[in-house]
Amino acid sequence: MLAVCQACWHALDDLSVDSVEAGRATVGLESKAKAAQLSVLSKYGVLADFTDVEEVVLDRALKGRLSASASKDLTFAHWCDQLLGPGERLPVARFDNPVPGQIRLGKLAVGQDLAASLKSRDRQFQARLKASEQEVIRLQGELQELRQTKPALALMEPVGEDARRLKYWYHETTGYLHNILWEIKEVDGHIFDHQGQLNRDYRQQLVEIILRALNGLAALGFFIKAELCDASSKEPVLPSVMLHHNPADPDEAHLLEGFAFVVEDVQPDVLVAASECLFLGRALPEIDKQHRFNCHVKVSWRHVLELDEDELFHLSCFLHKLFEALARSNDGRPRGALREAAILCLVLSSTAPCMPTRLQQVQALSLQDTFYPGYRPFTTAPLKPDTDASAGKILEHLFHTLHALVMR
Repeated sequence: MLAVCQACWHALDDLSVDSVEAGRATVGLESKAKAAQLSVLSKYGVLADFTDVEEVVLDRALKGRLSASASKDLTFAHWCDQLLGPGERLPVARFDNPVPGQIRLGKLAVGQDLAASLKSRDRQFQARLKASEQEVIRLQGELQELRQTKPALALMEPVGEDARRLKYWYHETTGYLHNILWEIKEVDGHIFDHQGQLNRDYRQQLVEIILRALNGLAALGFFIKAELCDASSKEPVLPSVMLHHNPADPDEAHLLEGFAFVVEDVQPDVLVAASECLFLGRALPEIDKQHRFNCHVKVSWRHVLELDEDELFHLSCFLHKLFEALARSNDGRPRGALREAAILCLVLSSTAPCMPTRLQQVQALSLQDTFYPGYRPFTTAPLKPDTDASAGKILEHLFHTLHALVMR
């Protein structure tokens, strides 16, 4: 009896009563047995086991030429003979022993509760099938729309080779920044009961990120000079430390354009560990952790570099925030300041003109032209824009970019 019930429930999971007729020609022997079992159960209310039944008998059961009303007064033996063929008998649920041929078929019908449960389950399957069909139609519509907009999506790739390489440079540089941002935690409680790493650990990671980023820009054709100068007013003045320097040919100096900025109060006591990690055999000098330096950065390029003014200004703001993050990782500085600088770097990298979020906009507002509608500075704008963009300006530019994407 248990085996028969299990076979029936498995059959319900695979087929619905309505699908029996449509699947006769293609179902295999096992599936045909399940279909016959469901057909007999639905029409006559008899939970029979069609396992190990010949295919010709299954075909007779599926055809079901005997009407349900006419079968009620038949004995089990006569019912089997007329439906399945002379001498054919089946095991029926609710009976451990073979079913006597003289028993009335109505007494073999399953209970009303089970029949109602089976019909309810079939209705649920049909509802799920209908919902799935509707979902397929919806997804097909979305796929068609995506195919129609495919030419527009192709424009998301930067046009020039220099812009494409700069996009990859942003991805590589900010990947390390993401790791730092996930780890930054506020110091809480006793100094020895701190959360997360020490500021020195973040500072070393930032120096490594900066050195990698400058090497990457040099490979793109930029000429960079990043120098640490002693910011102390006390004597003796410590010699300057060159973080990076790849000078251009002196004969080309008059052909170069560029930008420069200074980030104050940098604590470069991690230069040795960071440089040894990146440049084996070329370690930077060791510096006492009490000393503070000002970092002078100058970036220049040839006219042949295919990057517009908006792209280069955005790059200058990103580099400024990157070096500013290093200054905000000094010992004693709150972790919130470091977190803010890291977030602003990530925002600037995502809204750069060479990135997909900006390329989808035909007339995108540049970072240089961004301002909050309710606020304008009273001072006259300088001839060259300041690379030290405020957090408000950077976020407002992000909001403009997102709004343009939504309204596109």
